[in-house]
Amino acid sequence: MKFSLFVASLGIVSLMAVNTASADVAKGEASFKKNCAVCHSVKPGEKKIGPNLSGISGRAAGTEAGFKYSDGFTGVNWDAANLKKFLENPKGMFAKTKMTFPGMKDAAEQADLLEFLGVK
Repeated sequence: MKFSLFVASLGIVSLMAVNTASADVAKGEASFKKNCAVCHSVKPGEKKIGPNLSGISGRAAGTEAGFKYSDGFTGVNWDAANLKKFLENPKGMFAKTKMTFPGMKDAAEQADLLEFLGVK
């Protein structure tokens, strides 16, 4: 029994690795351009309507200097899990966000975008 649980857990770990490894930076860049680039930049120091997303991995939400955030946009560090949750349903995570983006339901597109943003 212990052996089969071990083998089953190895299968789950390898499926997770395949999903992570299959993220595509080029597709993520295309998704960024389509969904995010109107308001956000990934070029360090470049300002747009929304906060700059360069180096977002590990940053605390609502802390980009020189940007006025929506009320309640605090208490979260941007790691892969939180960014995925936010991408899926921004208003579900921050009800008062001014951001008009409705969300991204496709898990593969989310993974590609996170890969492009350098979020692990």
